[in-house]
Amino acid sequence: MSRYTIPNAPGAPDQRVTTVGWDAPLNTYWATAIDPPASIDGDDVEVFWIGYTPCALPDVESLATALHEHGVEIPPFTLDALLADKPREGESFAGRPATKLIAEMTRMHVPADQQARIDAALQDGGR
Repeated sequence: MSRYTIPNAPGAPDQRVTTVGWDAPLNTYWATAIDPPASIDGDDVEVFWIGYTPCALPDVESLATALHEHGVEIPPFTLDALLADKPREGESFAGRPATKLIAEMTRMHVPADQQARIDAALQDGGR
């Protein structure tokens, strides 16, 4: 899995950490934004987490679109790195021990186009 820290949305707290990457076992690009806890005993605060289900964001364009909805832009050098990650790391959703179970568990919770990508990944071995 790749992971890159990118600039936050304009106006976001300075302590926020926004990251993006490619997750080969889930065949998806992903992004998170996390704020630190409000108190010493608190937990980190998840601002957003996208691309956490199989085949959710199959290309950097869909990742960029999803991030744009949160006011976040991916820097060009990070886009280039993300574009290289998928072919280098591969797509390994199919063939993992719990793949079919995960596919069935997510079926009723993901959009039809995403489920079609999951089904295709299962049929062609994730390639």
